[in-house]
Amino acid sequence: MASDPVTSKPPSLASRVSNAVFWNTLFVPVRMVAEVVTNLLKLNILSPASFGLLALISNTNNGAGTAIDLGTSRALPKYIPETMQAGGTRAVLRLLTIVFAAQMALLLLFSGGLIVMSGPYLGFLQDQVTNDTRLDINAQAAALDFLTNHSALIIASVVVLLFLGVCYDMLMAYLASFFRQRAWNSIDLAARLLPPLLSAAALLAGWDILGVLLAMLIAPTLVVISGLWRVVALWREEDRVRPESARGPQDAVSLRAALPPGFIRYSGVSFLMTITDFVAGAGFAIFLAQDVSDVALLWAGTSLVRMALSYLYTPMVGVQVPLFTRVRAGEGGTVNGAYQSLVRLQVLLMVPGGVGLVLLTAPALKVLSPQYLAAAPIVWVLVPCLFLECLLTTAHNALIVHEKLGIIIVSRLLTLVVIVPMAIWLPPILGITGVALAFGSARVAAGFWATASGYRLLGLRWPWNFTLRVSLATGAMGAGLLLMRDWLPIPADDATIATRLWLGLWVLGVVVAGAALFAVVLRLTGGLDPQDRRQLEQTRLPLKRWLLRVL
Repeated sequence: MASDPVTSKPPSLASRVSNAVFWNTLFVPVRMVAEVVTNLLKLNILSPASFGLLALISNTNNGAGTAIDLGTSRALPKYIPETMQAGGTRAVLRLLTIVFAAQMALLLLFSGGLIVMSGPYLGFLQDQVTNDTRLDINAQAAALDFLTNHSALIIASVVVLLFLGVCYDMLMAYLASFFRQRAWNSIDLAARLLPPLLSAAALLAGWDILGVLLAMLIAPTLVVISGLWRVVALWREEDRVRPESARGPQDAVSLRAALPPGFIRYSGVSFLMTITDFVAGAGFAIFLAQDVSDVALLWAGTSLVRMALSYLYTPMVGVQVPLFTRVRAGEGGTVNGAYQSLVRLQVLLMVPGGVGLVLLTAPALKVLSPQYLAAAPIVWVLVPCLFLECLLTTAHNALIVHEKLGIIIVSRLLTLVVIVPMAIWLPPILGITGVALAFGSARVAAGFWATASGYRLLGLRWPWNFTLRVSLATGAMGAGLLLMRDWLPIPADDATIATRLWLGLWVLGVVVAGAALFAVVLRLTGGLDPQDRRQLEQTRLPLKRWLLRVL
């Protein structure tokens, strides 16, 4: 008996984006809890010396990983769909193989250099501890003992983490290219949950910083295995639904022919972006700190800002570049329409979110760990810089998809032009807060240049009316938070982690009340734009009908 013909119509662009936003949003509460618990454990169980050392080791890996990446983690989400459409699954496999081989070659070179320079590197870490007069003598001794007895493990950890990072970035880029946000977020959630869970187990077993370092190795290994399984499943699915003629030629092709047109140029600009992102970021700034206590303070303040920014930005994860790419390919919509929709969603989340974080920074740090209360000025400086830079990045993504690479290069060089004098001038005046202000202001300067260029070259226009309505609602919310934060209970300095978690619910209650006040005032001032309301009606967001009534 003949089987019925099978037709597989690909989902529309709106459906793909809707599904991506849905799964991104669904994972927000779980990711938020994971971030809070992670920071609570690290700040209370580890000493500032151990916390600072782990930050330095981790960001050694991040800096080297930025160089080894060659800009491909930004380029692959754009070129994987294009390569799949043009050459099929075999062309994608060739592209990924070339990228992986190039990164492995660089990893071998870096590993050899790190082994040769291990003495000066470990000496730098020891100086950060011994020069710190604020450390408890026992914590200082424990940190120096760890550096002395586990030097080989530290070097090996950096190399292994770099290898796992290469694998992770390639796997996640593949999933993001096809809007597989459910798989992307589940893997990302595992990457956020496993380190604190394994670290907590190690700390409870009395392993201290050594146990956390081992957890940093085991957790990404498990995550990469999970990501590989998801990608293989997606690969088989894509290969199964495509006819043999769409899978690409089996004959060997030259290296030049295997790379999509423009890939090297695009990756080069992306590489400049990742390098400047690292230089104008906390990962590089902590190496400018005077001692390990300043490292711990900067990393604690930055972690709080990144925690808030990460789950506020979550609906946009893996959406912007593929969306602009498909709009450019003619799959629906206009560039300015996509830009304004993305900006309105970010304004709706980040303007009230940033104001709320600034007003609740001190209570939040008191709940997390009072010894890091001095990190509050760092948060107050970074929130306006990083939140504004995140909004400005939308135009940046549109420009790079349309290959306005000269503009991107200028914006990234502008980052370096701003950060160098600021990093020299501000730290002597403001201390570690000046370091934070230096890299934050450099990122904003680059973002303004990219947005102005997007206006000129792509016809992008900022949704000012909606921004005004959100700002009015945020002002009302801020006034309410100023009143409510005085009611928050303050934990004792020796409060247990369970007590701090309980008091954290009070802070969460104030956040919810502020969000409710924001929604009411936004509704009174006009609510969502009509086009956003229609788009929301077509999405699969949880509590969609309730959101429509409220907003």
